[in-house]
Amino acid sequence: MKKKIVVFATSFQDELLTHPAEEGEPAQLLQQAAERNSLELEFRCDRNPGTLPTAEELEGVVALIADLEKWDRGLLEQVGKARGGDLGLLARYGIGYNSIDITAAREAGVHVTNTPGASAQPTAEWAVSTLLDIAGRRIPHHGRAGKGLTKSGPSRLDISGKTLGIVGTGNIGRQVAAMLSGFGLKLLAADLYPDHKWARTHGVEYTDIGSLCEQADFITLHASGGNRLIGTAEISRMQPTTVLVNCARGVLVDNRTVYEAVRDGRIYGYGIDEVWEHADLPLTPDLNIAASPHVGSDTDLGKLRMQQLSAQAVIDYIDGREPQYIVNKKS
Repeated sequence: MKKKIVVFATSFQDELLTHPAEEGEPAQLLQQAAERNSLELEFRCDRNPGTLPTAEELEGVVALIADLEKWDRGLLEQVGKARGGDLGLLARYGIGYNSIDITAAREAGVHVTNTPGASAQPTAEWAVSTLLDIAGRRIPHHGRAGKGLTKSGPSRLDISGKTLGIVGTGNIGRQVAAMLSGFGLKLLAADLYPDHKWARTHGVEYTDIGSLCEQADFITLHASGGNRLIGTAEISRMQPTTVLVNCARGVLVDNRTVYEAVRDGRIYGYGIDEVWEHADLPLTPDLNIAASPHVGSDTDLGKLRMQQLSAQAVIDYIDGREPQYIVNKKS
C-alpha cells in the first residue's frame, strides 16, 4: 500500500473570497511534495473533528494536518513511527495543541507542530467585536428588535475611559490592546510570563488574576494553557457591569458558573468562541451571552496563513528537513 499524507483540517479547502489568487496554493505545494516523495495526498476535510481517529483510518499515513480531534497515548502508541507505525508528523491547523498528548507523541516518534501567529490578527478582531457586542447587549437587542419590540433591560455600557483586563499577553492579547487603544482604556494584564518591555511601552500594569477581576470593566482571555482560570472565586470579585470574553479555550472558564452569574445579574455578560455544550443552560435571546462555533480564526487571511504554515511543516518533514514549529522537542 502506498504511503500517504492526509489532511483532516475542515477549512483547508475552503473558498477564499478575499484572496482568490492564493486559493489552493498550499494544497498544490502539498501535492507537488507528495509526488516527488512517491506519496499519495488525501483530503478528508469533511471528517467530524469530534470523532476519535482510529488506527485503521491512519494506516499508511506518514504526515497529517490535524484539526481539533483528540490524539491520546493509546492511539499514538499504535500509529507512531517509533512504535512500528507510519506516522511521523502531526501538523496542527492552528496554534492550540491541547487535543494532542504531546509527550506521548514524542515518545512514539511523532513530531507535533502548530501555526503560531497565523490566526492572531483575526482572533484579536473577533475578541474585540465580541466584547463590543456584549457591552452593547447586541443579542438581547436583536432578539427584541427582530420581533418588532422596543428596548428592554439595562442600557448598554460605555467603553471609552474604562479599564480593560487582558489575561494572556502573547501575540493575540497584545493585538487586542492595540485595536482598542482608541478608546483610551486603562490597561491591566495577567500572565505567567509578563512582557515587561511591552508593558512599559504601552502603559500596561501587570497584576494577578484576582485583582484584575476586581478592577477591570472588560476582561478578555487569551491564555494558552489548559487550566481553568475563571471560576466561582474569580466571578465573585467581578462587578454587575463586568464583561467577560473568552475567545481562547472553553476550558479556561467554568461556563455553568458564568451562565448563572449573567442570568442573576452578578456580571453584565459573557462572550465565548466555542460551541455551547450545556443543553440544560439555554442561551435564550434575553440573556446577554453570545456563543460562536470556534470561528475566531475563520477569516480568509487566517485560514490562508494556517494552510501555509501547516502545509510547510508537512513539506519540510517529508523532504527530510526539520519542521520549524515543533512543540514537543526533547528538552
